[in-house]
Amino acid sequence: MGDSASARPSFTADPQDVYREFRHPLLVLALTTGTAGFVDAFAFLHYGAFVANQSGNAVLLGIGLAGRHAAWPESAASLVAFAVGTGVVSQVRTAPGRWSQSSRGLACTVLAMALWTALNVLLDYGRQGGPARVGLAAAGGLAMGALATLFARTAGITTAVTYQSGTVAKLGERIGRWLVGPDTGRSRARQGTFLGLLALTCYAAGGGLGTVAQQQPLWVPAWGTLALASLSLLLRTGR
Repeated sequence: MGDSASARPSFTADPQDVYREFRHPLLVLALTTGTAGFVDAFAFLHYGAFVANQSGNAVLLGIGLAGRHAAWPESAASLVAFAVGTGVVSQVRTAPGRWSQSSRGLACTVLAMALWTALNVLLDYGRQGGPARVGLAAAGGLAMGALATLFARTAGITTAVTYQSGTVAKLGERIGRWLVGPDTGRSRARQGTFLGLLALTCYAAGGGLGTVAQQQPLWVPAWGTLALASLSLLLRTGR
């Protein structure tokens, strides 16, 4: 997470700022990070791999190759699919077209989530293990990779939807700057601290809800799909 020079988002120069692309941007930040945590908890408990937290998958992959984590193929599949989703949707976002970048990114994300939902039902949420779980981990990683492209900043401050390690690191920096830094930067550091805490809280809350939702494992990705589809109501139009 990094700060921009301006205290307010630039709607013309920063096409990946949630303030530019969505109404009620803090609600969008909360909903997207909460959804990422929600499906991440589900995927880890059923597939043995994360779909959003790719740092965790990298560690699980290493543990698996050392012979201590049997689900390492699921982690590898999710990691590769996440990169593919990010790469493909980033190109779709920047391609010429009538729709806004966020509209195209959101449409790709919802379609990928819907695909994951269908596969999760058809493959019985990977209960039989083997290739089914690998495929489901890949489908979830693809969807979260698409989600990661939706926006990169909030009010000019870099905010991550699926990757929270950087959020934690920058949170420590900003708290220090807020408490003992120069007066000119304290307001910005305070704002960044709030955004970081919001993202972490919603991600953790989503993880808790995703754990509780294990009682109906067939439909967890469907609920995530509906949550992300609701973002279409918050898109800015007529810009």
